[in-house]
Amino acid sequence: MFNSHSAIDHFEIIAVSKFIEYPNTMMIRRLAFALFLGFVGPAQAGINLTATDAWSPQAPPGRMMAGFMHIENHGSDAIILTHAESDQFGRIEIHSMRMDDGVMRMRKLDALEVPSGESVELRPGGLHLMLMQPQGRFELGDRFELELIDSADNRWPVTLEVRERRR
Repeated sequence: MFNSHSAIDHFEIIAVSKFIEYPNTMMIRRLAFALFLGFVGPAQAGINLTATDAWSPQAPPGRMMAGFMHIENHGSDAIILTHAESDQFGRIEIHSMRMDDGVMRMRKLDALEVPSGESVELRPGGLHLMLMQPQGRFELGDRFELELIDSADNRWPVTLEVRERRR
């Protein structure tokens, strides 16, 4: 049997759903855009730090390792790196090495500035990351993640590859 109320109800549902569909779509698009801006974070704030050629020389199991890379600041403000973190290491510090009275000395740095529009090279015999208390064994070709962290607590993910120790 035909029920006139159900046909009217059905018509009203279609009309209401067509009316609601556009605003909901716009609301969802606006929400997605806002979330996108929130996840993009530092890059949208005019800060753009990149790390390339990131690597670590293979070390005996359980021994400290070092992290080397080319870091470039494409942003309009200096970035002050204060430390790094990784699930793969108990502690990571920023270090420098320099010759002092014929002896190579290593020193922990509280911060490393990457000036706007410039780059900093972390390399053997110079600036580097000390990767302490490794949580596993690393073989040649393995990759691991760490985050460089700046003074504003922005986090910059970096993937390092374990390579042969250069002599």
